[in-house]
Amino acid sequence: MSDSWAFGWTQLLTIIGFIITVAIAIGGFRTFDRWKRERLEEKRIDTAIEALALVYESKFIFGHIRNEMSFGHEWQDMPKRQDESEQLRIARAILCDSQKDRS
Repeated sequence: MSDSWAFGWTQLLTIIGFIITVAIAIGGFRTFDRWKRERLEEKRIDTAIEALALVYESKFIFGHIRNEMSFGHEWQDMPKRQDESEQLRIARAILCDSQKDRS
């Protein structure tokens, strides 16, 4: 080794390579952190969409459950009171049905 700069260049290139490797690793870690945050946000958004769909579904279902309309077979077996006409019995059935919806 007669050239005094040959050993210095090797060390310098090694240090430059090491610095480049560290810079790439730091960039990779930042990219990984960003990717991880994006995945968490995607999961939060998916959960929110599923919850919203569930709320709309339940709103639709409860709307049908609480519908004030009733079918005749639902109250036909209701006992008739003394001195009660059929129209009053039907009105009572509808009234009882609407009171059940409110409770």
